[in-house]
Parts: sequence; C-alpha cells; structure tokens
Amino acid sequence: MASKPPASEPPASDDPKLAADDPELKKKLSATGSPAPAQSSKPPAAAKPQAAPADDDDEDDEDDELDLDDDDDEDLVVFTAKEAAGALSTFFAFVRPYLASYRTVLACVAFGVVVETLFNVIMPLSLKFLIDDALGEEDFGALYIILGVLAVAGIVTSIIAVWYERWDARLAAGIIADVRTRIFEHVQNLPSAYFARTRRGEILSRFSIDLSAFEGAVKIFANSAALPFLELIAGIILMLFLNWQLAAVALLVFPITLIGPRILTPKAVQANYEQKQNEAALLGTVTENVAAQAVVKAFNLQRRALGWFTLRNRDVRAKAASAMFLSTMVERTVTISVLLLHLVVLAIGAYLATKGQITVGTFVTFESAFWEVSYNIAHVMHFIPVSISAAAAVHHIQELLDEPTRGADRPGAPDLPRISHDISFERVTFQYEGAQTPVLDNLSLKLDAGKSIAVVGPSGSGKSTLINLILRLYVPDEGRVAIDGVDIRRVTRESLRANMAVVFQENMLFNMSIRENIRLGKEGADDAEVVDAAKKAEIHRFIMGLPQKYDTPVGERGDTLSGGQRQRIAIARAIIRNPSVLLLDEATSALDQTTEAAINRTLLRVAEGRTMIWSTHRLTSVVEMDEIIVISGGRAIERGSHAELLALNGVYRKLWDDQGLHDASDADDDDEDDEEEDDEEDEDDEEEGDEDEDEA
Repeated sequence: MASKPPASEPPASDDPKLAADDPELKKKLSATGSPAPAQSSKPPAAAKPQAAPADDDDEDDEDDELDLDDDDDEDLVVFTAKEAAGALSTFFAFVRPYLASYRTVLACVAFGVVVETLFNVIMPLSLKFLIDDALGEEDFGALYIILGVLAVAGIVTSIIAVWYERWDARLAAGIIADVRTRIFEHVQNLPSAYFARTRRGEILSRFSIDLSAFEGAVKIFANSAALPFLELIAGIILMLFLNWQLAAVALLVFPITLIGPRILTPKAVQANYEQKQNEAALLGTVTENVAAQAVVKAFNLQRRALGWFTLRNRDVRAKAASAMFLSTMVERTVTISVLLLHLVVLAIGAYLATKGQITVGTFVTFESAFWEVSYNIAHVMHFIPVSISAAAAVHHIQELLDEPTRGADRPGAPDLPRISHDISFERVTFQYEGAQTPVLDNLSLKLDAGKSIAVVGPSGSGKSTLINLILRLYVPDEGRVAIDGVDIRRVTRESLRANMAVVFQENMLFNMSIRENIRLGKEGADDAEVVDAAKKAEIHRFIMGLPQKYDTPVGERGDTLSGGQRQRIAIARAIIRNPSVLLLDEATSALDQTTEAAINRTLLRVAEGRTMIWSTHRLTSVVEMDEIIVISGGRAIERGSHAELLALNGVYRKLWDDQGLHDASDADDDDEDDEEEDDEEDEDDEEEGDEDEDEA
C-alpha cells in the first residue's frame, strides 16, 4: 500500500496548511488505517483474520465446521514477476468457473468468431491470386470470380458477426451479474465479527471500485478479445504457408518485443493494487463523512474533514498516475518493438521479391498478413493494462470471497420447531475479537419460557451480547446456548430466527414505504395486520397524519423520520412477526418518557404467552417485568423482581439510585396514572381505527 505523504508536503496547491500541520489529523489517519508502505514488489496475500470468537463451533465439533468458500483457485491472485500473460491468466482463471452456465452462448460466440477469423484469413490470401493469377495473367474471369466470392463472404460474415456479438453482450452481462450476486450472497453469510472489524467503505469499495474495474474488463474481453487471439494464430499460420523462412525470421525476433512487458508488468500490477487500496480508503473517508454530517457541522469540522479527504485524495492521485503510466508503457513498448520488427521484415521481403525468390503476390500477401499479425499483437497487448487493473480488482474481490463464513449451518441441520421451553446459557464464555477481556465469563443462566425478563447492568457488562448470542449473530468461545435443551448451533439459523423478533437500539429502515418496512417482519402480511402492529407500537396516529399515510417513503436509512418514529416502526415490525421470543436491545432508548411508558405497557401486553428478553439501561422500563437479571463482570450477580432487587441493596439498587429513581413507589403511581391515560388513548384509537383502516 502507499505510504502517507509527509506532513511537510502541502496537500493541495490552494491551501498548503490545510491538513499537514494538524497533529490531530495525523492521529486520525493513523487510527483509521492509512495505507502502509509496500514492502515488496507483489501485493500481500489475503490476510488471515484472527479466529472470530463469534462464529466458531465448540472444539469437539471442529471437524463439522463448514467452509462455504469451496474454491479451488486460492492461488489465482498471487502476482509474480512473470510476463504479461500472468495478469491475463489471473483474470481468466477467476472468470472460468462462471462460464459453465453459458455453454450454449459460448458455442454461438465461438462459431461466429471462427467464421470471422476465416474471412479475415481469406482476405489477404486472395491478394496473392489477384496479383499473381488474375492481374498477372490478365484473367478477368478469375478476377470477377474472386471479387464475387469476397463480396458474398463479406456480407455473410457481417451478418454472422452481428448475430454473435449479440450473444457476446449477453455473455458479458451474465458473468458480471453472477459475480455481483456471488459477492453479495457471500456478504450476507459473513459473520458479525467481520463487519465489526471491517470498515464500511472497504466493503463498499468491492462493489464500486473493484467490481467496476472487473466489469470493464469483462465487457472488453467478451466483445473483442477472442477474435484478435484467433486472428493472431491464423495470421502466423498464413505467414508460414506463404514463406516459412521469412515467417521464421519474424517469429524468432518476436520474443524481443516481450522484454518490456516482462520488466514493467510486475511494477504495473503493484501500482494498480496500491491504487485500489487507496481508493478504498478514500471511499471510506467519504462514507464516514456523509454519515457524520451533523457532527461535522456542529463542531465546525468542515476544514479538517477537507484536510483528511485531501490527504487521501493525494495518495489516490499519485498512485493512479503511476499505475496508468506503467500500464500504458507496457503496451507502448510492444508497439514500438513490433514497428521495428516490421521494418526488418519489410526490408527482407522486398529483397527476396527483387531477387525473384518470391512472387510479388506472395510478398504483398505476406506484408498484409504480417500487418494483420502486428495489429492483433498490438490489440492483444492493449488488453494488458486492462487485465492488470482487473487482476488487482480480482485480488480484492477474492480477498472478500476468501473470508470464512464460519458459524454456518451444519450439513443436515434440522429446523427448530416453535420455541416453547427455556433458553439457557451453560458455562458461556465470550470475548469480542480484539478485546482484552471476555465480556461474558463462565456465565450460566436460565431464562424461563413465557416470562418477561429484563437484563440490566453497567455499560459494557454484556447485556447486548446476550441478545446477539441468542440470535446466533455470535457463538460462544466456550459453553453453549440452548433452546428447549437443543444447542442452537445444531439447528438451522433460519428456523432459529424465524421464532424470534428483535428491536435493536439503532434500527435500520429500508428505502421503501412505511407499510413495506413493517411488512418485512412477516412476509405476506395483509394491510390489517400492518395497521394492527402500528397501533400496538403507538405509531398509527402519526402515520395517518402523513399525506401518503402508510405509503409514505421513509428515505434512505429512514432519515425522513425522527429517531423515535423509526424506533416505533421497528417495534411494529417486530410485533407483526408474532414471535415465540421477543428480543429488545435498548428498544425504547430513542423515545420520550411518555411514549416510552405507553410502549412499555404495549410490549408487556404483546409479551403475554411468549418469552420477552429486554436488555436496557433505563430501569423505569423494567419495573413491571416478571424478572430482572443484573449482569456485571461477565456474570449474573443478582436476580429477582424489581422490589426484591431494591431490597437487596446491591448493584441494582445502586443503578436505580444513580438514575435518580430513589422512590420506587412514586414511579409506580405515575405508571398507574399513565396506564389510565393510555387506556383512554387506546379506546380513542379503536374508534378511529375502524374509520382509518380502509383508508390506510
């Protein structure tokens, strides 16, 4: 990777001190992973990530672990100092597995290419007969026949060329779509630990920068690569047929033209690889800046943000210039060498023709064939810069595809039936990747079915981790999580999560209507179910006040709504699922106290007959829960009802007092008053609901 420019060097000519003199900027770049200097002439192999504790099965089942990246081409992205063909072979080796689905298309394209190649061989060969036989002997009958055959062959070949180029376009589009799908599907199966340690911009760059370079190469190769290769071979055969001695001279001297590419290709590959890394870092900077615009403006960070961007952009600019120059020089050295070789062949051929050792027709035909060969050599060499860039992109894409999808379903794993029994943590130890200490340490815990259970504790105590482990977003380093006595790693993830609904602290809404966002919780839910879920989440009245009501688009990430509105729609999405287990991770953190109280009572009603597990730091939310578990130091240290835990005078009491909630009875009285108000609101909603439901 490219090293960061020295601080003394101005980031831009119009503002020399924009970023270079900012020590905080340097620290920021260092912390966010500025590309490190390259240590060798070849890109590093894909780094082996530390074992993600999140997604490994227990030691006894190591043999059963799955590797969904069943690729036989792990060495395809190793760049060495080989000739230019190395980059081409890297690209084609990556594409080859995708061609199996397009045998018919390939056959049509191959037929068209062969026909066009034959015509392009016949054209120069016809010159020999035109000059030596038709014109030399003044045989105009032969002349008309030759011209007629060429005309018919040209028309037929043109029609076939148009036909097979249509299949060419389909082939290119199909391969690109397949690769794009494979990358996206692989990302869906990557463990949560990967997303925790990988910057969003780095992942997005695979779909933008790298995939774009790959797409460009596929289109170029599919549309114009096969024909020059075949014509090159056919041209060499024609030259040997016309005069093998002259052809031998050309072919023996030809390897000299590869000296330049042999020297420059490894350097060009390295430069393109570093360019891709710098572009990924730049994209990450832009992504972070766009997501943090409120903070940037509130703290007047525009100038500093521009400085960060300028440093990244300067790295990209410098490496892009180097990569483009080196890639162009690979092609240019071949063009110059071929031109010099052609002059040599032209001189020798002219000498042989004047001495009568070859006919004028043979000489002209040989010259035409050699020009065609030279053109095709230059055309093939034109693919080298494209293949170098594509090979670097393939390397990055392969790095992503090589990321293990650990924690995947085991072969033949059964589905989990609807959950009706307890959830238990049995001697569970878990540590996040990169953390110094376990967040859960030998935790044993039983969560009774059908109860509303709160999990509270200091920040970083592992409350949210319990939710993640139940969902199998992570799996324990030691011990197991069991549901109905079954280790959740032994059942399919889809069936496990089908039994659950979750509301996270920061909920993602998709760029679609409110109706469709709620309906994501239950595929095929009708409008009545959507409205009912919205009412229970205390969001129906707000939705009906919108111009488009339930058809209102929420915008990207739900940015057209407030945090509380997004949270309530997320709660409606969970309610409509009718889950066996309802998981809440700081689910009311974005709500005001009045709405929170109403939602709490709604959730308690919804939780009747099912298990509800609520991780929260707001203790006013858990007063009415059946049971409260206090987590601290990675273990469950207290357990009981609200009143019982207050009486213990332990950690829970301290947390309660720290939140200024000294008088529990007052809180209960307030809850009773709020409940009466909420019941009145529910009655009003029911009356309005009958009127609104058809309109919604």
